[in-house]
Amino acid sequence: MSNTEHKINEKIYDHMTQLQVDLERALKNILEQAGSKINLERQQEVKQQIEDTKQLIERMKSRYV
Repeated sequence: MSNTEHKINEKIYDHMTQLQVDLERALKNILEQAGSKINLERQQEVKQQIEDTKQLIERMKSRYV
């Protein structure tokens, strides 16, 4: 892998990591602001969907390490 490719891969990896952080922060904000208005079952569904998305991002990131 060339140095240029390595730098590009690092940028992609960093962007994906930031996406994970932003996703986690958004979930926390949503649950803080609307948590009491969302029933517990729906909260769990949203959390699971977010976790699934985070795992997908993690798998994608592994291609750029």
